[in-house]
Amino acid sequence: MEKSSKYFPIRRSTRLPLEIPLRVTSLDAKIQFAENCNTVTVSAHGCGIVSPRKLATGTRISLEIVADKQSTTARVLEVVALDDNGISWLLGLEMEKPGNFWGIKYAPADWAEEEMATQAASAAAPSTVEAKKPAATPPAPAPNKEIPATVMRRLLSECRLAAISTGACYVQTVTTFPIHAPVRISITTGSTKHVFLGTVRVEHIGAGMGIEFTGRNDAHASAMSALIDDLSGSEGKPPEVRVELGTPDKSAGKSTAMPAASTAGGDSLLALVLAGGAMKRGQFLQELETQRRRA
Repeated sequence: MEKSSKYFPIRRSTRLPLEIPLRVTSLDAKIQFAENCNTVTVSAHGCGIVSPRKLATGTRISLEIVADKQSTTARVLEVVALDDNGISWLLGLEMEKPGNFWGIKYAPADWAEEEMATQAASAAAPSTVEAKKPAATPPAPAPNKEIPATVMRRLLSECRLAAISTGACYVQTVTTFPIHAPVRISITTGSTKHVFLGTVRVEHIGAGMGIEFTGRNDAHASAMSALIDDLSGSEGKPPEVRVELGTPDKSAGKSTAMPAASTAGGDSLLALVLAGGAMKRGQFLQELETQRRRA
């Protein structure tokens, strides 16, 4: 992604290193594939599985947790050979309906956010054909699965950066601060720590915050450019993020009035954060997801 776009989308949902047996079946009549596989990572958007056979990218498949009698549909996004003999493949899969398909107890907060965004999108554009069908009986919920205590401690002690631009960021975290609160954001990539000051403009209690960066001068632009370079070179590893209450940035002025979205100057994430206070939560999350897919 070009740095001039001023936008850096972070991985859409937290990945967990879990091994779950799956029955994977091709939904393409031209591709004969039905294999028992195990996941190596799972998220609200999909999973990585180890397969004895290769599948072409774009192939539509069915995923079934046989023990729980739960199934969903997905598509193959990535294919990586794990050996030189073609007998072991890592397949990256994206589910067509994001959410906690895995039945994980104490799932990361961003999993629920993704499910809410999907539901909001479905409610905004209902299918005319589906509307005529009788309501289907909802499937029984999958049994809860425990996450190791070491993973739980990590999840409970960290924030997650959902998206960041030169002018704003959205942080997913259980602990939120009220609108207009001055905050200090620390973002660590590898051994480098980047620190920015900001003001909370959107508060989704128990889920996350939209933060406008304050003091956006040449030094800020240079620091943000360095951060985006680090994020681009992190090979998908999420940064460590900490947000704490700070002191008002004097360079940002004394007014606590909400700035107008028109001041965003072409920064789509900043415009969304500035307008977010007047938006419904589901609407905001849907637009955030749209921006991340477009970036």
